[in-house]
Amino acid sequence: MSNPLFNASLLESLDFSDSEGIHFNPTITLKNPGNALTIRPLQRDDYDHGYYEVLRQLTTVGEPSLEDFQMRFDEMLACAGTYYVIVVEDTNTKQVVASCSLVIEKKFIRQCTKRGRIEDVVVDGSCRGKQLGKLLVLTAKKLARKLECYKLTLECEKDKIPFYEKFGFRNNECFYMVQRF
Repeated sequence: MSNPLFNASLLESLDFSDSEGIHFNPTITLKNPGNALTIRPLQRDDYDHGYYEVLRQLTTVGEPSLEDFQMRFDEMLACAGTYYVIVVEDTNTKQVVASCSLVIEKKFIRQCTKRGRIEDVVVDGSCRGKQLGKLLVLTAKKLARKLECYKLTLECEKDKIPFYEKFGFRNNECFYMVQRF
């Protein structure tokens, strides 16, 4: 196994006895996400295991080199307790087929608490319909709770709102503003 972004035991310690109203049919779990699939932290060698091919199905990623990827990975690894990139790997092909990021922002407000933010939820086209997105979002939500975040937010396209509402997210009518460079 390559160097993981965070300790896999953190995922193993999550309590899935309460699925919080999320139903999986057929049943899949963190320990058994499907035939020949495993959920794990992003690893330093995932550049060679299709990570960018999956991300390209979500957004523009450019053409980062292996060195670019490893440098960013090392920067994220150095920020312990901040970046939790969770991936699903096809164990037959050794390729990443889904990903979700949880970013933890340390705050001064609310007794110096933490806020979680879900980012970059994507499932490879060949694996859509297998409930992997649902499993990744539920995993990120449980991880944020375990890490004692006082709230968890995400940004999504309007057509994705019903999907995220199943997890308890609510459109709070706040305006999200962006400035791209």
